[in-house]
Amino acid sequence: MQKIRAFLKNGSKFILIISFIGLLGIVLSCSENKTTKKIIDEELMIHVPESQLYLRMRGNPEKPLIINLHGGPGGYSGIDIKLMGPGLEDKFLVAYLDQRGCGKSLACSDTARLNVEQYIQDLDIVIDSLLNRYNKKQVNLMGSSWGGMYGFLYMLSNQEKIKSYACIDGKANSHYQNHSLIDYEIKRANELLQTNISDSKRNELKLIISELNRIKSSNFEHFHTDVNWMKHKVPPKLGFNAYFADTSKIISFKDVLQDTALMKLMKYSEEEYEQVGEKAEIVNRAFRNNAEYNNINIEKELALIKTPTVVIQGDQDYVVGLGHAELIYNALSGLSSENKELHIIQETGHCPAIEEPEKLAEILSAFFQRHGS
Repeated sequence: MQKIRAFLKNGSKFILIISFIGLLGIVLSCSENKTTKKIIDEELMIHVPESQLYLRMRGNPEKPLIINLHGGPGGYSGIDIKLMGPGLEDKFLVAYLDQRGCGKSLACSDTARLNVEQYIQDLDIVIDSLLNRYNKKQVNLMGSSWGGMYGFLYMLSNQEKIKSYACIDGKANSHYQNHSLIDYEIKRANELLQTNISDSKRNELKLIISELNRIKSSNFEHFHTDVNWMKHKVPPKLGFNAYFADTSKIISFKDVLQDTALMKLMKYSEEEYEQVGEKAEIVNRAFRNNAEYNNINIEKELALIKTPTVVIQGDQDYVVGLGHAELIYNALSGLSSENKELHIIQETGHCPAIEEPEKLAEILSAFFQRHGS
């Protein structure tokens, strides 16, 4: 009888423990489901004047919102989901925006709308839409290359809506950018002329120097052909790459098409992705064949920026010019040292998201957690 009572007593404890474990499992399961529900992946189309802009929303809608501004003009945001998303989407809600005429946004038949003023208006509409949709008071921005300047241009007139900003290999002074690359290429060409080379190579280098001087003395009014020649055709002849320190990390159009996992992540069909290049050409040509765009210089105006800002650049970025990040950092004279940061990533070119994604993610995550909440 005593054994039976002991068994029942111990058995009750055992049943109680099992019940507690079961209850704990239910609680954990509910918690896990609740957490899972917080993570979203949505596609939106935002109406702007005479067009619609595509947005991919990924991350936790209860966390601070970051809007990603891709490069170009004429780039697209899809690949940034792979390159920049993993270090941010678990801590923030990230909005990947395709700018007017780019990526999955509607093609732009009216090229007169492909200008800085229209893009600033577009971004303002997007920001207001997202603030309302996700019940936010402010957003954070991060912009790469042209997107780096785009963010500053927007903040100069709409700073109150921005909590913090990350400028990645961006520019503020087009004169500095264009002349830096031209001067560097002339210098390298002259150095090669001092070596033992063939007559044909010597003549080629002299022609390159002549063309670079012609471009340098122009007002960059019809710059689309010239700038592509400077960035893509000339560097291989001079033994360097304007965009990459490590050329083995270059991701080509063909590489993306053959990467089925990446295409699925970006939600692109092969036909849709082929249109990205066609759209990019239209947008880039419209901007680049515009002297006003090619001569933008907001270096002095950056003193008006009061929004915490991090400036990031690869140490071998010849596209915007070595030292451009430091120029921007110093121009942000309205910010205290506690509210601005400068990061130069070593052995990296114009695309740290490709060459050093982990370092870039570490910098961005720490900055936005500190200033963007």
